[in-house]
Amino acid sequence: MHKRHLFCSLLVALILITSPKHAFSWGKGHRLIRLWAVARLPKWQRDLLGPMALARLCKEYTSLQDKHAGGNAPELDPYCKVPGVRLSLHDVNPAAPSAKATLWYLDQIHNTLKSGETDEAMKFLGVLCHWNEDPGSPGAHSSPISEWQLKTLIPPPKQKQRFNYLFGAGGIMDTGDYKIPEVAYQPKLLGRTREEAALRILQHQRLLQRRAGSRIIPIVQDTIHGNGRDALKHHAAAAFDNAKHTADVIYTALCLATERFDANQPRRNQQPLAEWLPEFRGGMIPHPYYVTPFLVNQSMDASRKLHPLALSKDVPKISSGYGMGTPFSLDFVLAPGKVFDRFSCQVGIHPAAGSKGAVAFVVVANGKALLRTKPLQKDDPPLTIQVALPQADVLELSLRTIAASGSTPGHNLTTWANPMLHKSAN
Repeated sequence: MHKRHLFCSLLVALILITSPKHAFSWGKGHRLIRLWAVARLPKWQRDLLGPMALARLCKEYTSLQDKHAGGNAPELDPYCKVPGVRLSLHDVNPAAPSAKATLWYLDQIHNTLKSGETDEAMKFLGVLCHWNEDPGSPGAHSSPISEWQLKTLIPPPKQKQRFNYLFGAGGIMDTGDYKIPEVAYQPKLLGRTREEAALRILQHQRLLQRRAGSRIIPIVQDTIHGNGRDALKHHAAAAFDNAKHTADVIYTALCLATERFDANQPRRNQQPLAEWLPEFRGGMIPHPYYVTPFLVNQSMDASRKLHPLALSKDVPKISSGYGMGTPFSLDFVLAPGKVFDRFSCQVGIHPAAGSKGAVAFVVVANGKALLRTKPLQKDDPPLTIQVALPQADVLELSLRTIAASGSTPGHNLTTWANPMLHKSAN
């Protein structure tokens, strides 16, 4: 730890020497996040790059796409324009362009490091990091609503009407003297192939955005109508969350670039589907689920009481899954879509369902039904599902429940137990 502190001190000194005047989005958060992440890289990666390259990554190259915005810096085109892909390098994008762009950045980092162009590699890595940091800021890049909608829900007092809630420039989303906790952290390997890494980087970026968005209203409330102390805690927590993700991205990119993987990093040959965010954006289905037609890791009966996921007394404990009403399709989009090659789970009627429940379960991939069960009733034993997944650039996977003829909507309470994505061990 003493050596790490010496390294951090040298890095900070170099950053002060090479500091530009402006940074946007996270504002100072980009620098804090990047410094924290770099300090937690293993020694072999810090030695690989050297203090000067890391200092530039943490300051000069924190916000290249901000400088490039609006065509103001055409010299940055090689780093901020992905050939053949249109997307925002500040936001969470749809899966297909995100996968192509992430793969391209991983390739550029690999190729430039291999040819000894370390400084060039840091520019590409800096853009990739910034792209994964903006959605982690509790502001415009993580908000599901607009500035106008937020100010309508939380109107400011007259003396604070000048504040911009969501945007860092002139706003309140990156203000105050917050710090990222100085705790130990071992970066996680997000994939042993570029495809697996790109897939998980997007998955974690989406989760990061969701968590950051949940902090917006508490920050606004405390800044506009409180004393600001709770807002600082939320800023620090969001930056800490983001810093861990950035450390994972840098660590994974360098492992792939050097084809070196630390022995203590586990191989992940399967992953629970419940760890992924579905494409659901709101909607209604018949009783009892209404606005939320599915629940993660729990179920709900006709009286809207919550229950743990269950199938029958003979089924082992359910570690994850979905309680779902009918008719409904829970959709997921994975890109690159060739990482996982098999899907498995158990399905059945929840014990809390009514006596007139009867549901067919369907697994669909890229518009094709891979499996459809017969209608299952409350007392029927659960079924185990295993299907091979198509290998495609984009995998659109849907879990569908279809009410059987004559069933009662309020009795169609279903359980998708332990849905799991698998990939070949090699």
